[in-house]
Amino acid sequence: MSVTRLVLPGAVLAVGEVLVPAEAAHHARVTRIAPGEPVEVLDLAGSVGIGTLARWDGKACVVDVARVERGRGEPPAPLVLGLAALHTQAFDWAVEKATELGATAVVPVLTARVQGARHGARVERWQRLADAAVAQCGRSRPPAVAEPRPLADFFASARGVRLVADPGAAVPAAFATGADGITVLVGPEGGLSDEEMAAIRAAGFAGLPLGPRILRAETAAVAALTLAQALAGWLR
Repeated sequence: MSVTRLVLPGAVLAVGEVLVPAEAAHHARVTRIAPGEPVEVLDLAGSVGIGTLARWDGKACVVDVARVERGRGEPPAPLVLGLAALHTQAFDWAVEKATELGATAVVPVLTARVQGARHGARVERWQRLADAAVAQCGRSRPPAVAEPRPLADFFASARGVRLVADPGAAVPAAFATGADGITVLVGPEGGLSDEEMAAIRAAGFAGLPLGPRILRAETAAVAALTLAQALAGWLR
């Protein structure tokens, strides 16, 4: 059965009735959700109120929350994606898919071969896309989309198991993760320069091969997140 999910940032979710204002209730209204049909309310901070539509109150609605789940669909530890900033809408797509795959943070990284400028002006849009993707995929919180940062700043602050997409690498062995989780780095369409790759390796990143074909950067991000979680045993 399909479930309508309504996003209500900052809501205090508990068992009982929750008033969903008109703007947040818009999706339920246009899809003609009737009283008694299943509805979920997401606070975008890790909690999901699961219940049914109790009634309409003008353009607002009231949801009868039967139970609250916390941390649904979240990885067991941080999963950070550093992706070279793409000047096309491909980065929009990558943010949506990274959200679906469980990324807890998405960092646009500025590398030598990144094209375009004013990437920072798009961060607010990327965060909105991540918020919307949470409602679509059913997890409980979106990744935080960071301000673009230079490559050196990104890898210097990386934590946990560190992996970089590298076509020439051998497939790493399965690994265990601690509380710091996994950091995955994917370069731009033109690839990372030899100097950048040497610095990344020196910062403790292991190579992560993504197959024998040439992938677009946004496709590589999806493949890298999936493979990293598989190697960590997070997909079981």
